[in-house]
Amino acid sequence: MATIAVVLDSAEANEQLLETAKRHVTGTDLEIVLCRIVDRDEYEGDVRRQAESSERVDSIEEVEREAKAEAEAVGEKFFGDDVSFTAVGAIGTIPEDVIKIADEWDTNHVFIAGKKRSPAGKMLFGDEAQKLILDFYGPVTVVTENSS
Repeated sequence: MATIAVVLDSAEANEQLLETAKRHVTGTDLEIVLCRIVDRDEYEGDVRRQAESSERVDSIEEVEREAKAEAEAVGEKFFGDDVSFTAVGAIGTIPEDVIKIADEWDTNHVFIAGKKRSPAGKMLFGDEAQKLILDFYGPVTVVTENSS
């Protein structure tokens, strides 16, 4: 089955992103691969803090299971039975791990939320959506806060 990937880069669901993807697949046989990506640097920072404070350290597998559960909850809440989706959780980076997931699921189109930044801001802080546009082999739809 052909799929599109929708990238959730935080536990917060971007409703405009999800609505855009839903409109794209409605009336087709496309399935959504709903990806919750936990930033690798943030995960490693959390592990260091947990270890320094003698807290129990979450394993990669636990964090990925939690990320998948977050994606499933978002999908069930937003899509219900209207759209077929599969949830995937991963610790990684955008675009590298999104492209890996896209390859695994035979995805030919990716949807991602973009941040409004000035050109100088993009230069200083980078832009994950822009990196994905440049590195992904198919179309990338970027939805920003004011997109409609």
